[in-house]
Amino acid sequence: MPATCGERSRIKAGISPLQNIFLVEKEIPDQVGNDKLRRNKVTKQSLAALLLAATTAVAQESPFQFNGFVDTYHAVQTQHPHDFTTSRTRLRAELRVDYENAYLFTSLNGVQNSILEDRTGVQLQEAYFNYQNDFLEIRAGRQIVVWGVADGLRVTDLISPVDYTEFMSSDYDDMRMAVDGFRIKYPGERVNAEIVYVPVPRYFQMPMQEDNPWRPELPEKASIDFPEGPDAKFKNGDFGTRVSFFLSNLDFSISALHTHNQSPVTVAGYDPVKDSIVIHGIHETMTMIGGDMSMPIGEFVLRGEIAEYFGEALGYASNLDYARKNTFNALGGIDWYAGDNWTFMVQYLHKYIADYSHNLAAEKNSSEMTFRISKELLNNTLKLSLYGMFDIDNLAYYARISGDYSVTDQVMISLGYDHFGGKRGQLAGYDKNREIWAKAKYYF
Repeated sequence: MPATCGERSRIKAGISPLQNIFLVEKEIPDQVGNDKLRRNKVTKQSLAALLLAATTAVAQESPFQFNGFVDTYHAVQTQHPHDFTTSRTRLRAELRVDYENAYLFTSLNGVQNSILEDRTGVQLQEAYFNYQNDFLEIRAGRQIVVWGVADGLRVTDLISPVDYTEFMSSDYDDMRMAVDGFRIKYPGERVNAEIVYVPVPRYFQMPMQEDNPWRPELPEKASIDFPEGPDAKFKNGDFGTRVSFFLSNLDFSISALHTHNQSPVTVAGYDPVKDSIVIHGIHETMTMIGGDMSMPIGEFVLRGEIAEYFGEALGYASNLDYARKNTFNALGGIDWYAGDNWTFMVQYLHKYIADYSHNLAAEKNSSEMTFRISKELLNNTLKLSLYGMFDIDNLAYYARISGDYSVTDQVMISLGYDHFGGKRGQLAGYDKNREIWAKAKYYF
């Protein structure tokens, strides 16, 4: 039986679409390289220190817990010129130190990226302090916050942004970005309540490097201005609350959040000094009021989320300005655990824009669907999967066929094929990146 909405772990296999990020195709210029020096704020010595500390914790009763994995992922285009779209190797090192009711957790990534050199280095994934008793849980530091019950689609799950630098080449859990914030939670058995505050939010990371195979085609003589987050001011912080209820056959939550549109709304301008187009990424504040539910019924699990976004920024079709509108967002999903290790999942997401203007790039009503079919074989050591995403409005689609084989409890190898197609939109534009890929992962 899958985890309930209060217990669910981070979804590793879901893949989230980019919705209306690039409003006019071929009008978003490449990101300049000035931000390359900001990527690796954690030195390689930090990873070495973490490994050294872990190796000293050999006693069985030690408060130190060390684990992690090494994985390598490589993908090649199936069409000319058959270039690599992704080629990276990563070491994930995690250290947890317990003391009575509290613990410290640190997670670092050491990455070698052969395609995007500015992604090579050591990055801090998470680092937080956690304290819990029977009535209170406090977590402070860099952490990943997950709300809602959707599989890879965002309705109420708006706190931790997503890294789309390599688009579909990562599991959704790896695409989530941690935020520096505080969480205070009442961990009741039947009712959970939490408050979240993020002083300096982060925005989506987009595939804008010139050497990135996933960046869209851009015009010449153009520059880009996509901020990584708002100014570090108290008024710019994100804050919200979520209350969850766990009944015998129903889990549901009510949530409210003051946040920003993390996906940039693009607005074009002209720089007379550089004689070039400047594309600005707009991130306005907005308020979300929503809820989610999960209900098991025999072999099925019904999932749903709804949310009203107040003051969401939406770009005009001209790409010269934007408006702020109230939008209603609803998702429905059903999971079927059919027996004999078969699993079927389907989701439908719908968005409605109130006070609609025909100048907007988005339609008044827009929708998309995802599905997943999986089968486990060979004593559950081999998992075959088919994942699909369909952008109904743009008649575009993405499909992934994959096989994961557990050689041992610690070693897994995966092979797959990604297919993009359609008439228009982001997914259709990636038809050149239809690819075969291979992945190997070792847990320690």
